[in-house]
Amino acid sequence: MTEVQQELGREGSSASSTMRETTILYEQRARRMAEEDALRLYNRVRQLQKEEGKAHKRIQETNKRAREIIALRERNERAQLEKEARLRELQQEIEQQKMENTRLREEVIRNRTEQEAKIWAEKEALARQAREERQELERLIADERILSRKEALEQREVVRRAEEEARQKLEQLRISKIQMAQEDYERRLREEMESKLERESEIERLAELEMQLIERLKQKQMRQRKAYQQLEAVLALGSSTRKSSSKPSSPQVPPQASPPPQEPTEEEVARAFSMYDTEASGEISTGCIDGLMRDLGVALAPSQLSQAIAQLDSRQCGKVSFGEFLLWWKG
Repeated sequence: MTEVQQELGREGSSASSTMRETTILYEQRARRMAEEDALRLYNRVRQLQKEEGKAHKRIQETNKRAREIIALRERNERAQLEKEARLRELQQEIEQQKMENTRLREEVIRNRTEQEAKIWAEKEALARQAREERQELERLIADERILSRKEALEQREVVRRAEEEARQKLEQLRISKIQMAQEDYERRLREEMESKLERESEIERLAELEMQLIERLKQKQMRQRKAYQQLEAVLALGSSTRKSSSKPSSPQVPPQASPPPQEPTEEEVARAFSMYDTEASGEISTGCIDGLMRDLGVALAPSQLSQAIAQLDSRQCGKVSFGEFLLWWKG
């Protein structure tokens, strides 16, 4: 029993506590709804107050704008009145200016008429003076033409005499030039003939000298050939004597003598000379004489070389022509 009561008591206490909690929740929800309604009302009141302030402000602005419009209208009316007054004053000034312009125009017309009359009178006077001056000028021109014609005739005569004198002078000058040209031609002809004679005599002298040199060269070659022949005979005789003493029974065969050295021909001399004439000018320097002589088979001692250069370089220019070298070589 006791347990049942306790159980019932526990159930009753739990039910009462549940009801209390439900009541509290309901009250809390009601309070929240009341607070939300109060907040909405507060916001609506504030919104209405703002709208009222805006409406009051618009009313004030409208009143201000109305006052400004009224003031502007009054100013415009005053400006219109002032404008009409200025227009009346301006119209009066224009009328006065028209009257003044009319007076000035009449005065200008009067002055112009007087000025034109004065100018016309001056033009008449100037025209009369111009006619008189033209007549005087025509008279002076006629006199000047007469004088010019006389001077032209006199000048023409002077020019004719001057032309005649100039023609005579030119003729004399032409004759003198012809005479001078003839004399110069004769002089040059004489000089050319004299030069030609001198060259011909020089050519004859050189030809004679060349013949003499050739003859001397032939004589030298003949003497040299005889000397070689004598030398060959002596050599052959000595050789035969030695062979006969050593081998008397063997036949004697004369030894073959070496041919004598031949003197270079003019072509060989010219060929050797051209080897040193690198510029093909027909001349070589005196420093090439030693090498040229060696190429021709002749070795000169220093004293002989100096003497040969002194003989060849007679012009003291340091150059030797082929003709000079050939004459010296043949001599």
